[in-house]
Amino acid sequence: MSKSSSLKKDFSARALWVNYRSSAIFPFFLGKNEDTLLVFQNYWQWKSKIENLIANIFIRDLSGKLIHSESLKIDIHNQISIKNILSDAVDVDKGTVEIEVIGNKNLGYPFPAILCYYKSKEYISVVHSAGRILNSNENHQTSTWRESNFLTIYDDDLSPFISIFNGQDEMDTELSIKFLKLPVKELILEKTFSLNLNPFGSKVFYANEFLDDSEKKLIKGKRFFIEFEHKNKGIFGRYVVGNYLKKENMHFCTHSFMSVTKSGDIIESSEENPVTSFLPAFNKKPLNLKLISYPTNIKSKVIFKSKESNIDETINQDTDIIFNFNSGEEAFEGEVKEDKFVKFYSTDDCPARLNISYNFSLPNSKHPTDIATGFKGNVYPKKSNHWGSIVNLPGWKTMFFLRNCSHNPKKTESGDLDFTFFDNSNSVEKHVHVKAETCSILEFETNSDFSNFISWKCNSTVGTIEVFWVCFNEQTGAICGDHSF
Repeated sequence: MSKSSSLKKDFSARALWVNYRSSAIFPFFLGKNEDTLLVFQNYWQWKSKIENLIANIFIRDLSGKLIHSESLKIDIHNQISIKNILSDAVDVDKGTVEIEVIGNKNLGYPFPAILCYYKSKEYISVVHSAGRILNSNENHQTSTWRESNFLTIYDDDLSPFISIFNGQDEMDTELSIKFLKLPVKELILEKTFSLNLNPFGSKVFYANEFLDDSEKKLIKGKRFFIEFEHKNKGIFGRYVVGNYLKKENMHFCTHSFMSVTKSGDIIESSEENPVTSFLPAFNKKPLNLKLISYPTNIKSKVIFKSKESNIDETINQDTDIIFNFNSGEEAFEGEVKEDKFVKFYSTDDCPARLNISYNFSLPNSKHPTDIATGFKGNVYPKKSNHWGSIVNLPGWKTMFFLRNCSHNPKKTESGDLDFTFFDNSNSVEKHVHVKAETCSILEFETNSDFSNFISWKCNSTVGTIEVFWVCFNEQTGAICGDHSF
C-alpha cells in the first residue's frame, strides 16, 4: 500500500489489493494493575467466507528481542491478554505485540480489524489497528512519516507520549517533535533526537522525560498539539500515541494521522452530490462531545454551514452559524452538550481529507475519548457492514450513535440495522430503524452472561449509515470509544 495524493484513488485501489497476510502492531504496557488486550472477531468468515485462517502473535521487548510467539485458532470472538501470556516475564513491562493473520485466499486488506484495549485499575482506553510491518509484496522504499492529529495534555497529572516501532531493518535516523499552538498554528518549540532502533525494536517518548524545566513551562496548562516526523522503510508508520497518566500508570491512546499540508486533493460538488463534505456530530447526556480538526490539512479556505435537530428527528433547518476557516492554519472546533444531532456541511470546493477527532467525556472524566477519523467527503464509498467490540464490565454501559445522512440529503433513504452481540458462548440481537438525515441511539447495558468484552456486528439496508460507539462508567468517569470497522 503506497501513499497517494488522492483519497478517491486510495478507495479505488483497495478493490485491487491482493494480500494473504494481514497484520498490525501495537505497543504493550503492563504493570501491577495494567494490561494490554487484543480483541477481535472472525469477520473474515462471516464477511468474506474465508476459512482456515492462522493467527500468529509475536511479542518483543523494546530492544526487538522476541520473547514470545505462538499460533492461535481464530474463534468467533477473541480476546488476548498480553499480561496473561507474559505472566512469567515479570521484568518486561513495555514492548510491542504484532499479530498477523495468514489465509489461503485473498484477505484484501493488509491490516486486520483489531481493537487494542489498554486497561488500568480505573480506566480503559482503546485504539484500532493502524501501524504495521509491510508485507513482502509491498514496496519497502524509505518513506517520510509526518504524523500528528491527537489530543495532547501537559499538566501535573498527564504527559503526551509517542510510541515508535521499527521493521526488519535497523533504523538509524532522526526524530523531530514539534509542539505547536492551538487554535492558530504557531511553533512553540522543536526537539530533535537520534532514533536508533534494532530490527523490530521500539521506543516510547514521554514529554515529561525529554523536555527540560524551561520547555515544560512553555506548554504546561496550554493548548497545543504535536507533529512528529522521521524516515524509515519496511513499515506503515501510523503510531499509537496519546497521554500518560503517571499516578495510575495509564496510557490513554489513539493513533496518529498524517499531516497532509502539501497535498492538492480538492473535491467539488456535483448534481449527484451537491454536498462536497460533511461532519456528523451527536451527543446524549451524561456525555459531552468536543470536536477538533487540527491544522495539519492542506491550506484551503473552507466554509461550512450547519443543521441541528434533536436525536431521532430529521435534520432540515440551517442554523445561523457559518464556519469559515483555513484548514491548514487554524483548528476547526465545535461542541455538543445537549441531546442533539448536528451536521456541518459544505457545498463549496474543499479538501478531500480533513481530519477530525471526537472527544467524548463525562463530568468526572480524567481523559476523554480521542476517536480519530475524518470529514466525510463525497468520494467516500457506501458501507453496509459494521463491526467492533465493546467493554462489558460491572458499572459500564455502551452508547451507539447511528447517523444516516448523505451528500444528497433529498435522496437519503431510511435504513434498518440488525445488530448481533456475541462472544463464544452467547449472543443477543437488536434491531434499529434510522430515518433519513437523522441520528438514532442504541444503548447496551452490561450483561453478566457475556465475557468482559463483547463482539458486535450489524448489517444496514442502506450504505449511508455510520456507527460510533462509546463505553463509559459514570461512577469513575472512565470512558473509551471508536468508530466501527
